[in-house]
Amino acid sequence: MPKQRHPRYLAQQWQAWIDEQARSGLSQRLFCEQKSLSKSSFQLWKRRLTSGAAAMPQASGAEGALFAPVSIPATEEPGRDSRGWEIELDLGYGVCLRFRRGG
Repeated sequence: MPKQRHPRYLAQQWQAWIDEQARSGLSQRLFCEQKSLSKSSFQLWKRRLTSGAAAMPQASGAEGALFAPVSIPATEEPGRDSRGWEIELDLGYGVCLRFRRGG
């Protein structure tokens, strides 16, 4: 059986639901059941939005994407003492990219 994909919502929609749940007086569990939302996704977005870490790319395209220039050190000349290099990018939310070139 193919894995069912859930719709992706923008941060603004999650913020609206978070605000609505707070005004409703309902528990997160009951609110999510009524809206057919995943409670774990609701809690994840609530943490993201309250911590100010909602700088996620928009689902509609690249307008929300953030880019940072990255320079990779030039390869050393043959025969020289090459120690290699390592670059680590911490993207947040437990995602970390590591690039290594051994020496």
